[in-house]
Amino acid sequence: MSRMYRAQGKAAFVPKYLDLLATGGSEAPRDILGKVGVDMTSETFWQSGFDTIREMVGQLESTL
Repeated sequence: MSRMYRAQGKAAFVPKYLDLLATGGSEAPRDILGKVGVDMTSETFWQSGFDTIREMVGQLESTL
């Protein structure tokens, strides 16, 4: 989600994100994320998450 925020900007991202949070657990995760344009079945979705973790580990390692 942080990548989406950076790519879309605050004005475009925040309303969709608030709608996502308001949904709570009332729907399946796949359906909830689909409303904000995220396909959790795609390789791109998962790779983005792994890339974020890699970047965070790199930042941590650079501070040691």
